[in-house]
Amino acid sequence: MKRLLYIPLVLVWLLSCKKDSFNDLSPNSAFTTVSGIWHSIEVERSSLDNKSTWEPIEAAKSDSLIFRADGVVLNANGTPRCCAPATMIINGTLLDVKPATALPNNPQCELLNCITCPTWEISISDDQLIIATCNSPRMKYVR
Repeated sequence: MKRLLYIPLVLVWLLSCKKDSFNDLSPNSAFTTVSGIWHSIEVERSSLDNKSTWEPIEAAKSDSLIFRADGVVLNANGTPRCCAPATMIINGTLLDVKPATALPNNPQCELLNCITCPTWEISISDDQLIIATCNSPRMKYVR
């Protein structure tokens, strides 16, 4: 009779285990969707009547970002982006940016007083990326 009690207890114990390994894989897969080099092409402008339009960015003023697979944002020259976010919302999923390797020092960041935006909201579809930060206009990037 005791053996019959052990079977349901073991089943309950097995079903109550967390799926940590699956949760650890999902942030990496979300970051790999944005990883790579992105070039800004348009900026969103709002008018007084609350209509927003996308305006092209001149090639000379275009900005480039590099997203690593761990979520770290780099400048086009490979240095860490000044005032980069600690978290990102990629297509509705909140992810923490945790550098997998040590970041090199960026001397330009020492000259800035960052009032950082702790979270960037990123929407990605195909080869188009839109980044929304706290008080800045949305920017559109392409690969």
